[in-house]
Amino acid sequence: MNHHIPILSRTLIAEFYRVNAMFFLVVTGFCFGFMRGAEHKALAGFFVSSPWLAMIPIGVWVAYLVKVIVYNKREVGFERNRFLYVMPLTNVSARILGCVSVAIGQLAPVIAYGLFLLAMSLKNEQFFVSTIIVMVLVVLTVISAYMLDRALTYPAKEDNTPAPIRKLDQLFAKPMAWIFVEGIVRSQPGMIYTTKFVACILIYGATQLYLFDEYDERLYLMAACIAFSANLALVYQYQNFEVVEMTMFRSLPISLTKRILSLIVTMAILCFPEISILATNLPNNLSVYSYLNAIVFGFSLLIAGYGALYFRSMDFDSFTRWIFFVSMGWLLMILFGIPIAVGAVVQAFIGIYIIKKLYYLYEHKPQP
Repeated sequence: MNHHIPILSRTLIAEFYRVNAMFFLVVTGFCFGFMRGAEHKALAGFFVSSPWLAMIPIGVWVAYLVKVIVYNKREVGFERNRFLYVMPLTNVSARILGCVSVAIGQLAPVIAYGLFLLAMSLKNEQFFVSTIIVMVLVVLTVISAYMLDRALTYPAKEDNTPAPIRKLDQLFAKPMAWIFVEGIVRSQPGMIYTTKFVACILIYGATQLYLFDEYDERLYLMAACIAFSANLALVYQYQNFEVVEMTMFRSLPISLTKRILSLIVTMAILCFPEISILATNLPNNLSVYSYLNAIVFGFSLLIAGYGALYFRSMDFDSFTRWIFFVSMGWLLMILFGIPIAVGAVVQAFIGIYIIKKLYYLYEHKPQP
C-alpha cells in the first residue's frame, strides 16, 4: 500500500511544482515582495470579517483547483505516464489514499493559506467563517482526488459535440479565429478561466488604488502589462495550433497581413474581458489616450511574442521564462517613465519583421 504514495508524489506532485515553478515564483514575488507580515495579517482579517468577503480567497482557490485538475488530466494522458493506468487495478484503499496524498500535495499552498485564515478567524471569533473555510478545504481536496481518480480510471473518455454546435458547423465555414477560440475553450478551460480571472482581478485591484488621490498612469499601464503578459500563454497555444495541429495552414495561399490580422482578431476575442475591465475602470484623472496606450501596448506585446516563437522552437517552460524577463523589463521601463506608445510601435515592428522573415522558414522541433 505504501508504495503508491512515493510513485504518485514523484510523478505528479514534484512535476507539478517543477512545471509551474515560474508561476509560483511570480506569485511569491507579488505576495511577499510588496506586503509585510502586518499587512498580510490585516488582509487576512479583512477576508474573515464576513462570509461574503471570505468568498474572495475561496474564488482564487477554486481557480487554482481548476488549474490542478487540468494539469493532472493532461499529465495522465502523456505516454510517459501510461504506467499510472494500473492504479485502478490495485487495492481501492491504496488507490484512494494515493489520490488524496496527491491532492493534498498539489493543494498545499491553498491549504497553508486556508489554515492561516482559519487561525485569524478563530482569533477574531468568526466561527461561522471558520466552518466555511474548513468545509471548503475539505471539499477542494475531495474534488481534486476524485477528478484524479476519474482521470486514471477513464483516460480516454469520449466527448460528444452538442447537436446545435454540429448544426452550426454544417451551415457555416469557420474562420481561423473561431476554430482556435472554440478549440482552446474546450480543450483547456482551466488555462482560459484562470488567466482571465487573475488578469481581471489584477486590473480591477490596480485601478481601485488611490481613489482619493491623484492616480498615477504608470500603475494603470503596469497592470495592463502584467495582464497582457499572462495572455502570451494563449499566443503560445495559438502558434502551436497553427504549426502542429493545422500543419497545412502555412501552405495555404494567405498573405502574412491576413495571418497577422487573424492573430489580432483571435486575441481580441480572448482578451475581451481585460479590454472591458481596462475601459470600465479607467481612473477619473486619466484620459482615453491612456486607455488606448494600454491596449496598443498590450497587442504589440502579443505580436512580439508571436514573432519570438518563430525565431526558434521552444517549449512552454522556456517561453514562460522569456515572458517573465520581458514583462519585468517592461515594468521597469514603465516605472521610469519610458514613453509606452513609442515602445509599443518598436515592439510591434520587431514582431512583424521577425514574422515576415522567418514565418515560412520556421521548423517545429517536437520537445522531448
